Amino acid sequence: MIPPILRLAPFLVLLALPPSAAQARVYCCKDERGQQVCGDVLPASCADRKYRELNKQGATVNTVDAPLTEAQRTQRDAEARRNAEIERAANEQRRRDATLLNTYASERDIDTARDRRVADIEALLRQLREQQQTLLERKKSLDAAKARFTGKPLPGGLKDRVDTNAEDVRLITEQIAARMADLAETKSRFDTDLKRYRELSGMR
Repeated sequence: MIPPILRLAPFLVLLALPPSAAQARVYCCKDERGQQVCGDVLPASCADRKYRELNKQGATVNTVDAPLTEAQRTQRDAEARRNAEIERAANEQRRRDATLLNTYASERDIDTARDRRVADIEALLRQLREQQQTLLERKKSLDAAKARFTGKPLPGGLKDRVDTNAEDVRLITEQIAARMADLAETKSRFDTDLKRYRELSGMR
């Protein structure tokens, strides 16, 4: 329990001040021992603590929180970054929703756009696989030609054709893999769009 004399400390400080100074603010805080200290300027012991500003009547007119610790500042900054990311994601979702509703008038429109895009990718895949098959057949012929020179250096022209074919096979294989990934991503994206479109339509 705080002794009565300590509870009266802010008012005693005000009474002790000259008339001109009594118009100024008084700053009070609790020091490290839990005792209240006051002054017409901020006491040194209040510099890193929460303190109050009192008017000449002894009423609290402002409260200043203690400065943040390093850990608190780190937590505050991390929270600010999280909130900023949440807001950015929300803005991006609103933009996507607006685009979705402006692009398609019905679920059928989404199905039609998906089918058209999937058909384009599948047509390209058929072309690439035909090219791949041609290259692999050429590789068989080149391998047969190479077999005639087992243990011997390959003629320059044959070696060039073998190297070119190997590079072409590698490139066409990569292109097929990329288009397969594109096909899977396209189907997934349209499925997501369709699901979100249904959600948005239900909100309207």
